[in-house]
Amino acid sequence: MIVGRVLRSGAYSNVLLGTLGSGPDGRLVRRLVYGTLRHLVRVDRMLERASSRPLDAIEPGLLDLLRVAGWELRLGDGAPHAAVNETVSAVAQAHGKRAGGFANAVLRAVQRAEEQVPAGPEGRALELGAAPWIVERLAAAWGDREAGEFLAASLQPAARTARRRPGVDAGGEQVPGIPDAVVVGTDAEGLVPMDPSSVAVGWAAAPEAGMTVLDMAAAPGGKTMHLYDQMEGEGILVAADRHQRRVDSARRRLAAEGISVPWVVADGTRAPFASGTFDRVLLDAPCSGLGTLRRRPEIRHRLVETSPTRAGLLQRRLLDAALELVKPDGYVVYAACTVFPEETTDVVAGRRAEPPPGLPGRPAGNGWLLGPHLTGSDGMFISLVRP
Repeated sequence: MIVGRVLRSGAYSNVLLGTLGSGPDGRLVRRLVYGTLRHLVRVDRMLERASSRPLDAIEPGLLDLLRVAGWELRLGDGAPHAAVNETVSAVAQAHGKRAGGFANAVLRAVQRAEEQVPAGPEGRALELGAAPWIVERLAAAWGDREAGEFLAASLQPAARTARRRPGVDAGGEQVPGIPDAVVVGTDAEGLVPMDPSSVAVGWAAAPEAGMTVLDMAAAPGGKTMHLYDQMEGEGILVAADRHQRRVDSARRRLAAEGISVPWVVADGTRAPFASGTFDRVLLDAPCSGLGTLRRRPEIRHRLVETSPTRAGLLQRRLLDAALELVKPDGYVVYAACTVFPEETTDVVAGRRAEPPPGLPGRPAGNGWLLGPHLTGSDGMFISLVRP
């Protein structure tokens, strides 16, 4: 079951769900999986009150089914009677008649009971689908109101979006303020699946034909394609990533679009390039990923309080290395799909950094912030940093 693979095997929900079709069955599975993962803490709290056994004593596959049914019963919009009956039948078939009876008792208890959300920070965190420390960290940085707006918007499904390649007239609804970012219904030739915030990163780089450009953490290659299109295939564009498997996959992806660029397998902190080689360096830094909660809701259950600080230490090292590689009159585009200050404003503080011009969103320190509550996109921080 997808929920179990995500929670116990470290899989990403968007990757697993991306293999499903766009028909009714695929849409139903996405709704159930994303709903359960977004509200997992809240669902588990309901199940704990309804179950005669501790949750960690319930067989994992059975617990997965109870979690999905519990979400559908109390927080989804399906028929409660069907949710109970179908789940009990599935449990009995997979785990035996006795387990089916247990599932029936638990779900009937969930159905009857009124949810009791505690007052104060714990209750607010439950309603926002985030650990209390995440709510507190964002509230300290932004204030209670914007922290709540971001987390509430992150509980909503993300629209299907793409970047329209040059010369392509494939339809779609234009995303305000981000050229070529469109909301689409289906895949089409010339459309590159991307979140609008990622398209904004490419525009912030603004490479010109004839430049020498490095995409420093390039896989899976969507931003590399955008740089290539802006350069009109002229100049030198190098893509690097530290993982051979990801490089191979990205190379194949670009080749399918008729794009060939040199790829290098390298650790960004020790990239094998001479100092001052590039006009632009794009550093889409590895991060906690908090900005992508709409598409990968399991992130909220994987982060711990030290995650942003640990990520920030690596990001500083990568930015230092990137600044060494850029020409004196060039700049590094620092981007991170997160909103924690430790990974965004703190990383570029005290540097020659400024926000990119012309994008929707709002200023954040020496950079710019996009987010589901601001731009209908993933959360993304972008800053132009000069050596």
